[in-house]
Amino acid sequence: MRDSSERIFIKLGGSLITDKRRERRARLRVIRRLAREIREGLIERPDLRILVGHGSGSFGHAAAARARIHQGISRPEDWWGFAEVALAAAELHLQVRRAFHEAGLPTLSIPPSAVAEAAGGLPVAFEVRAFQRAWEAGLIPLTGGDIVFDRERGAAILSTEAVFDALLESLRPARILLVGDVAGVLADGPEGRQVIPHLTPERFQEIQGAVGGSRGIDVTGGMRAKLEMALRWVERDPDLEVWIFSGRRPGALREALRNPSRIQGTRITRR
Repeated sequence: MRDSSERIFIKLGGSLITDKRRERRARLRVIRRLAREIREGLIERPDLRILVGHGSGSFGHAAAARARIHQGISRPEDWWGFAEVALAAAELHLQVRRAFHEAGLPTLSIPPSAVAEAAGGLPVAFEVRAFQRAWEAGLIPLTGGDIVFDRERGAAILSTEAVFDALLESLRPARILLVGDVAGVLADGPEGRQVIPHLTPERFQEIQGAVGGSRGIDVTGGMRAKLEMALRWVERDPDLEVWIFSGRRPGALREALRNPSRIQGTRITRR
């Protein structure tokens, strides 16, 4: 049973909040606008409990690709690359946290490196109590893609989606909003590339060959990996709704918090 508050996970995509073509370039105006929209949505829906994660975009992804950290640690000097990736992820995280604070949103920073451990690239240990305590205190848990210790490889990159995946059973969100720079899941249609308004696991099997990939550097697998993760989420929780939509249109995230029926994007459900 879920409590009376509605729980929502929000992921701000790295391609939305950074320029993935230019290393360590945050889109600060976009980040500040999204923070204001969340604030406005919470004013109208004080019953919501939200958890916000963000991608690493041109910060962590670029550093990880250069250092090849996603392939693991094989030499002592690789730990310098580990530290570089951690620093890049922290730089963007601080900018997001500052924008939230300026918008009047109190956050608790919970980087995965502090609460998670992986094995073979997958989280095997995850401390969820900090997220629960944040909600109890009226704070917004703020997390994001990060580098963590891996029992087999030495190091692994955990995407925000992987973090959400590890928290799904413990925190039981009603909805997960994946807010990126595309209008939704796109597939080829009679009039060209079109947004698929509704997807189920069964429907995905029919159209998966037409689903596109990610632009720019993305060592965590691009849109296909995100979509496949979302489909697994709704398989595990039949009551869950996952939305993939664009945050480029001003007001879209605010509307998604106020009234999910007005979201213009792809809705993913079990049935």
